[in-house]
Amino acid sequence: MEIRQLKYFLEVRRTGSISLAAENLSLTQPALSQQILLLERELGTKLFERSRRGMRPTQAAEQLAARAEALLKGFDELKGAINPRLQPQRISFAVGETLATHFIPGLVVSLRALFPGARVRVIESNLTEMRAALRDDKVDFAFSPEPIDDGHYSNRYLLEDEIIPVVSRANALARRRPDWEKLRMQEWILFHPGSAIRKISDRIFADMDRQFVPKVSMELRSLAGMVQCLEAGLGVGFISDLSLNDRLTALRLPALIRRRRFYLSHKLRRENVLPVAEAILRFAAQSLPANTKKLDAD
Repeated sequence: MEIRQLKYFLEVRRTGSISLAAENLSLTQPALSQQILLLERELGTKLFERSRRGMRPTQAAEQLAARAEALLKGFDELKGAINPRLQPQRISFAVGETLATHFIPGLVVSLRALFPGARVRVIESNLTEMRAALRDDKVDFAFSPEPIDDGHYSNRYLLEDEIIPVVSRANALARRRPDWEKLRMQEWILFHPGSAIRKISDRIFADMDRQFVPKVSMELRSLAGMVQCLEAGLGVGFISDLSLNDRLTALRLPALIRRRRFYLSHKLRRENVLPVAEAILRFAAQSLPANTKKLDAD
């Protein structure tokens, strides 16, 4: 058994996908599948059940995962103790508002505990700003809603959310089966044009009816403002499922729901960021376990 095999195993478990894990690890799918098979043979047990929805870890895999994560964490700490230059002095990232609200607080607490000598800095950004901040070395990482592909960056799957239509729990629509014909006549509260979620909601409207023009009563920039207006029953709006609370009801009409994938992006050939990248990915897998259940099959 080799350290790299444990890393490969954890990446397949985290993503739930051979194809996605292979892409993240810069391996071919057959090479990664072969490494997982060799690990299974050495352990004498099956680690994954293959299905149309991807790779589902077995009970043995869950037992191995806890021990493998502890081993790799200890290995990273050992490398840092032997070579202090590997310990980061600064950890900085650009992130959108949804993750800044629902993911970053816990992550920062975790990173400060793991890297006590490092200064952690967060910049809330849109995609254009993220690209510029990475390019100009103003941040080490971007939590990007799409890969930053120009040959100079690593993009690894981080987590997923769903963009869903919601109403106040007191709204009559919350007690009915979702119906597009009823929804299309409602007043809509949308994010401002150019925002990531607004781009998604505009595509949803176009897919439903290219002639449809929503009755937009509000166009907001703030996630907090969006949630408060929806809670007050002022209309229907799209938000991330990470922002759902007990005062809002998701309208589960499949045609109006989109899954969104986030990537952890950083410049290639930056050895000092790799331990931090692994720590971020481990935190995502542990704090948002539902994101390991992918919709795509290998």
